[in-house]
Amino acid sequence: MKLLSKVAVVIAIALFLFNSCSKDSIMPEEPDNKLPLQFDPSQDIVLINHELRGAWVTTAWKLDWPGNITDLNAQREQLIYLIDNLHKQNINVIFFQVMTSCEAFYKSDIFPWSAYLTNEQGRDPGYDPLRVAIDAAHERGMEVHAWMNPLRVGSVNTQNISSHPAVKYPERYCVYKNVRYWNAGLPEVRDFLADAVKEIIYRYNVDGIHFDDYFYPDGLRASTLEWDDSKSFAKYGGSLDIHSWREKNIDLMVQRVYNAVKEANEDVIFGISPSGRRENSIALYADPVSWLNNRWIDYLAPQLYWQIGHPTADFYSLSTFWNSRSNSIPIFPGIAAYRLGETGFPSVLEFTNQIELGRTLPNLKGNIWFRTEHILKEPLRSHIKGTLYKYPSLVAPLGKDANLNIEAPTLSFKGNLQIEASSNLNDVDFIFYKLERIDLTNRWRAQLVQQGKDNTFRGEKNVNYIGVVKKNRAISNHSSVVYIN
Repeated sequence: MKLLSKVAVVIAIALFLFNSCSKDSIMPEEPDNKLPLQFDPSQDIVLINHELRGAWVTTAWKLDWPGNITDLNAQREQLIYLIDNLHKQNINVIFFQVMTSCEAFYKSDIFPWSAYLTNEQGRDPGYDPLRVAIDAAHERGMEVHAWMNPLRVGSVNTQNISSHPAVKYPERYCVYKNVRYWNAGLPEVRDFLADAVKEIIYRYNVDGIHFDDYFYPDGLRASTLEWDDSKSFAKYGGSLDIHSWREKNIDLMVQRVYNAVKEANEDVIFGISPSGRRENSIALYADPVSWLNNRWIDYLAPQLYWQIGHPTADFYSLSTFWNSRSNSIPIFPGIAAYRLGETGFPSVLEFTNQIELGRTLPNLKGNIWFRTEHILKEPLRSHIKGTLYKYPSLVAPLGKDANLNIEAPTLSFKGNLQIEASSNLNDVDFIFYKLERIDLTNRWRAQLVQQGKDNTFRGEKNVNYIGVVKKNRAISNHSSVVYIN
């Protein structure tokens, strides 16, 4: 009798488990925390982020390009290959170094062709790298900003050809530690730089002009070494002391170049990438806060090449500093891809934390990676595409169109998974986003899925979509949400 009772209990338990499993497999219960698939405009929120995702393509010392490639056709193909691979990582702006030490990677009447192309200064390579870069980038929906070194002229040991500016204008430069730099205290030097940027804008369909941090040489402020700008100081210094005068010279240069860019084409953007610490930049007589306050730049890209928690140059503190000083001008921190594996950068997680931090600060509108070679290598290559920039992005609005309000498109469902956008504006790009709910919240992240002149998009079932339009650099608010069921 006891044995039968035990058997009965075992059978009962087995039947209970079987029935429970069968029920679960046939009719799964809805989890209590399941949320609706359809966006609810009465309580849900769309998060849409436009950010500049840039890469510096460094030609100085042949670092990113052309490298050891001497065959000129192969150089051209390699440049296109680099841009294509950056595009695949959802990079949207190329900062292409087109002038190093007064040698050009484009057809110029001011600078000779760079020796980095042919190993011979002034020799025409038979193709135009800047034009190749612009064509390749624009075909892929990317921007090209022509990156120039403003005051670096080059080593005194370099044998320059007769058309090189250092040979033509020896009275315009000074020498520090065997390197020539233009004397920014001379009005003719500032005019020379203005003419140089205008030449590029008139000849090429560039999206921007970009200066790096080569101002007065590092160490000059506290140095006793010879730097002979005494004559220009006597002529133009007025009542200022030598240091204040040099600071004013850099301000005048930035203002002069900004005005030259806008005179040539008001749609072209001008920005500068100074040292990430204001103190370091002022040591070069360059004060980025002055440029922001006077709105002489369209963006600032401080080189924040330190980790979060660095004892003297904390990435977080510097990011919040520039965010607070931006004067509503976009800030694009420079990210030190080259430091992966060094102290403070043990893994790609440091870059994730830096990018995500920037996305929480309202005036930080993207990032620029230094440099291309490092972000095209593993593990950063996969991490950028798979985690940081999983979907494409529009460039954050810049320049005169940054605060321009344009009408949002009307989005409608036409059946058979087709969505159509309509706009009262002419010559616009239509951009479609799908919405993905963030965890179990009422917030939805907008992920770009199509951009171009086509105003129709084929979607997926049970997915919410929005649309925006882009005209020049201005971006509209998003449309109402369309759900495909």
